[in-house]
Amino acid sequence: VDLTKYTEEHNFYFDEVLWEDSANKEVYSRCGAPLVRYVFEKQGKASCFAYGQTGSGKTHTMMGHPSEPGLYFLAAEEIFSIIK
Repeated sequence: VDLTKYTEEHNFYFDEVLWEDSANKEVYSRCGAPLVRYVFEKQGKASCFAYGQTGSGKTHTMMGHPSEPGLYFLAAEEIFSIIK
């Protein structure tokens, strides 16, 4: 069985494309913050999915560290400021 047509023909659509040196705050402001606003303003549902090669920075972007908070922390901070 030749599966070539199923493995080689793909269309990809991206909401955002960021540089490898983008700070977590920039990633959050462009990708995460609109999702948080959507949930609260439109009573919608949202998810943020980090995808990439091993070692590409997914954990750093989502978790961050004390000097550069990740998307989880930045989203929680915004959510708690909204519901306060």
